[in-house]
Amino acid sequence: MEGALSLVALVAVVVSAGVITVAAHFRMDRATALRAWAHANGWHYTDHHPRPLEDTVLPRAVHGQHARSQHVLTGRRGAHLVTAFEHSHTATAADRRGNGRSRLTYRIVAVRTPGPNAELEIRRRVELRPATGDGVEPVDTVFDAAFQTTGSDATFTHAVLDQATRRWLLADSRSRSLPVRFSGDHVLTWAPMRLDPARALTAADYLIELVDRVPSTAWNGRTTGR
Repeated sequence: MEGALSLVALVAVVVSAGVITVAAHFRMDRATALRAWAHANGWHYTDHHPRPLEDTVLPRAVHGQHARSQHVLTGRRGAHLVTAFEHSHTATAADRRGNGRSRLTYRIVAVRTPGPNAELEIRRRVELRPATGDGVEPVDTVFDAAFQTTGSDATFTHAVLDQATRRWLLADSRSRSLPVRFSGDHVLTWAPMRLDPARALTAADYLIELVDRVPSTAWNGRTTGR
């Protein structure tokens, strides 16, 4: 019996060592691939960074214990500075839902804004009916039914979400999968996935289009976040 238990223990150690080795090799391969992509596209790669977005407040969904930001890509998309990275934290028992994962990983993509922002989060609701903003109902009514917005400054929220931008958000299918948060000096979006440069650039283009629609008056006179 003791011999059998010793064999089981030895197998467990070997398996654990193998898992750790494979994980380390996979991480090294990803870092190499992302570094190569950054070099080829004129971007910069950092393996990990304690605060890649400075004082920007990340959305509640990505908060957790033992948080870590890694695989950080920074570069320009036209005139806009873009940062994309993976942010992970230790999953709680409720988060794991029986799948055995110990970490939750989110891809975060951020674009630097022309000035400091108030806190503003824009998320698509689960729709019970199509929301097109086609003039049958007032745009504000349709928008409020389709989106949940939470902001710390009514003036900033109104400047960002004018009638034209509300119509654009209603019509753009990307708003269904890309929630948005303005905070600090950035506007960002997040999703539960690992970082893929091509998909990150798609998210960045969406954020850039949103920023370009915001009137410059939204940032006039704001001094926080600098």
